[in-house]
Amino acid sequence: MLGLKIWKVKGHSMAPVIPQGCFILAAKWLNFMPIKPGQRLLIDHPEYGIIVKTVAVVDHNGLIWSKGENAASVPVEVLGPANKTQVLGRVIRIFKPNN
Repeated sequence: MLGLKIWKVKGHSMAPVIPQGCFILAAKWLNFMPIKPGQRLLIDHPEYGIIVKTVAVVDHNGLIWSKGENAASVPVEVLGPANKTQVLGRVIRIFKPNN
């Protein structure tokens, strides 16, 4: 396949950028490119499961520190770093409900 995934967003950590109940399209084939701050990723987190977050920083060891867009989101330091193998894809499209 093309390495595309569609996920329904649950929770408010990415609101208002990605509201709860909308869908995202993520592409795994973009993972070969460098990951940069500001990109939105679909991550398989060991504690929180599959999450969507914004890259805050990529450290000198290549670990990805990510954050939610909502002030009530789990802080970057608590979420901890992810490595590139945990990245399921990059968000390439957000489908918001037509409310």
